[in-house]
Amino acid sequence: MTAAAAPLAVPAGPALAVSEAVPTLAVEGLTKLYGQHAALDDVSLRFMPGEVHVLFGENGAGKSTLISMIAGANTPTSGTILMQGRPVEFESVRQARAAGVRAVFQEFSLVPDLTVAENITLGEEPVAGLRRLGLAGVLSKSAARAEARRLIDDLGFDLNPDARVCTLTRGKQQMVEICKAMRLRPDLLILDEPTASLSEHDSQALFALIRRLTAAGTAIIYVTHRMHEIPLIGTRLSVLRDGQFVATVPADTPEDRLIELMTGRSLAKIYPRPRADLGEVVLELSNVTLAPQVGAEPVRNASLTVRAGEIVGIAGLVGCGKGNLAQACFGLHRIVEGEMRLKGRPFRPRHPADAIRKGLWYSPADRKHDGLALELSAHRNMILSGLSFGPSRGEFLRPRRDELRLRDLVQMVDFDARRLSEPVGRFSGGNQQKILLGKALVQDVEVYVFDEPTVGVDIGACLSIYRCLAALSARGAAILVVSSNLPELMGLTHRMLVMSGGSLVAEFDRADYDEHKILEQFF
Repeated sequence: MTAAAAPLAVPAGPALAVSEAVPTLAVEGLTKLYGQHAALDDVSLRFMPGEVHVLFGENGAGKSTLISMIAGANTPTSGTILMQGRPVEFESVRQARAAGVRAVFQEFSLVPDLTVAENITLGEEPVAGLRRLGLAGVLSKSAARAEARRLIDDLGFDLNPDARVCTLTRGKQQMVEICKAMRLRPDLLILDEPTASLSEHDSQALFALIRRLTAAGTAIIYVTHRMHEIPLIGTRLSVLRDGQFVATVPADTPEDRLIELMTGRSLAKIYPRPRADLGEVVLELSNVTLAPQVGAEPVRNASLTVRAGEIVGIAGLVGCGKGNLAQACFGLHRIVEGEMRLKGRPFRPRHPADAIRKGLWYSPADRKHDGLALELSAHRNMILSGLSFGPSRGEFLRPRRDELRLRDLVQMVDFDARRLSEPVGRFSGGNQQKILLGKALVQDVEVYVFDEPTVGVDIGACLSIYRCLAALSARGAAILVVSSNLPELMGLTHRMLVMSGGSLVAEFDRADYDEHKILEQFF
């Protein structure tokens, strides 16, 4: 294998056609058992040079298990992995990388206290001097920084090589992970939800990189739940369901057919019809300015309203300030100027508990770090805060009684009630998001603020979440949704606001939604 030793230098041009040549990598009968449960069951696939092969399926379908074994992070129970037609056994990520396989996973593998440059070159650091004397040499920080700078510029990312990773937003940390994978051009590149935290600009830079790599013959495995991305960059798409292979189809297969293959059922439409009649204004922000935040755009003079039964969206690039504005409604960012009103009364929570008592709930974008206690059961995650703020306030945990109370709730979020006793950390991203949504529904509130409610969630779980938000709207709840997924906002909301550079710069009614016109306001 020679390609992995070559530096990143790939020509621009059209992608190579997928042929019947030897696959860059193939899996034959790949199976992974956990006890009696088959996370992956006898799957065979080929990944060809010059193609973007999309893996598609619900959370828990086996995608993560498959790519973890290809990347050397997991070992199969049975089956064979072939690289360039030859059987290989990857016992570690290092072995897979040495063979030309590189991966960018959803869960980052960065060292927070190191700089961007140090993280990019970690484990493959350049050395200087002493080689003439037959010694190994010493690490060269200047060479590492220069190499990182060249790579960042080549990829078109907005990164400072001297910044410590712990100071970066999640989107910029995602860019560092991509840079790490691209330091040496791989034969096979795995991208697992790579745009989930990227701005539109950086997503386009990534797509341009993908086109350059495929033009040079790199095979790419691309995992995404963002269906609009698939025909833009994909060549073929393989569907997994319950750990088994379902079908391989062209990447331009219609969305409704892909959803049918993924879920095993026909779906007429993705987004529920919004409620037509709306009530009085429930949440109002007038010229709100937030205290400055390190690494984020300062939010200035933001004004918006949300009516009873209305779903209002805030769109914008990652880092534009929309998430900070949502958090300010919950007392997580300090308001220095302007006014918030809830049900017609002045409202300025100093703590999330203040917001909940007044009738407002915020669901965070980072469910694992900010929203859920991963070691506790789904039942406890959903019910605990309701004992302080919900209809059950002042009571104690009583599992049998609580399960009866959760029965309707789990149906509303489409969660399997038989799994309420399992720790949240065992669940897929989609099920964790349903648990977080269930946690919101046990509160006694009238206003919901959802920050990136479907990030890293498969389309099946997205549909459950969309139906739940529509049901809340139908009951008269006022809902504010912050999302980087523009098609999602266009499908769900009554109105949409666009934030750019910390300011709300445009507003669109549903009848006037036009993707290109909305995107023009992002910059």
